[in-house]
This record gives sequence, C-alpha cells and structure tokens, in this order.
Amino acid sequence: MSEDTFKLEVDETELFLGDEVKGTLRVTSQSEFDVEEMWVNLRCEEKIGREKASLYDSNVQISWAMHIPAGFDKEFPFTIKLPFIGRETFRSIHHSVDWFLDSFINVKGVNTTLTAEGSGSILVAKPKEPTQESVKEIVREVVLIPCPYCGGLMPQTSVFCPNCGARRKG
Repeated sequence: MSEDTFKLEVDETELFLGDEVKGTLRVTSQSEFDVEEMWVNLRCEEKIGREKASLYDSNVQISWAMHIPAGFDKEFPFTIKLPFIGRETFRSIHHSVDWFLDSFINVKGVNTTLTAEGSGSILVAKPKEPTQESVKEIVREVVLIPCPYCGGLMPQTSVFCPNCGARRKG
C-alpha cells in the first residue's frame, strides 16, 4: 500500500456560503486490496483557546465496499452544498472559524482510516452581498385622464373606466 495514492482535489478553494464544493477523489493503486468505504467530510470548526467546537459537519459517501485491482486508476467525483447561512459561533464573531474538507478511506484489514492527500482547509466567506449592478429600480409613470362620461380619472392605457365602467372613446 506504500505505492498506492489517494488524492483529494477540489475545483475551487475559495467559496461563499451557499456555493457547492466540487471535486474528485483519485485512487491510484499498484497493489490489490479491498475498500470498505470512501467518503468526503466537510466541517466547520471554531477554535476557542485550545479547544474546538464543531459548527457544521457533512459527510458524502463516495463508494461502498469495492475491490481495487493492481493498476487501478479512477476519479470519484463529489459535490457538497455549503449552507446558505453560517451558524452563530459559540463565543463571538471574533473567534477563529475554519472550514475543512477531508476524504477518508477504510481499507479492509487495515486498522486505521487512511486520509487522502490534499485534505485540509478551504476558505469560506459570508454570503455574497448584492451589488449595485444586480439591483435595479423600475419606475413607471401612469398618466391619468378624465373619463368623458363620469369625469373620474382613469389610466390612459385603460379601455374601460374603473369608476363607471364605460368604454373609452377613441
């Protein structure tokens, strides 16, 4: 198993809340072995002094039990949706909050869970704020004209008077 590689790769490492984390787990093998399961874990932790508090945790199963023959080389794609809003921190906003993406492989006959190369922290920012370009204000003018029958005001584009119901002339 020393020549076998498990590599976690992500498309982007700088994301916003609400985005999707997309990537692949690549398994390259020179030996033969059996995998019990593979999964990717996304978690958010807050550091409070020497202690850590978990704010978010999500697992995605990549594969169940499978046989890996010698010469195996395959990518397993995954997608994990980040939450739209972050959970409030346990202490305050000034404490350190970090996001981590890890991939784990349980190999049959090996007592420890293997961590894929490339596992580590990713940068997650607050939700995207709407920009001035994305916010449009629509102003509509309505011209009112008098009804020739009742004298009440009606929109110039109306076919019938809203007051008396008479059909507009012309």
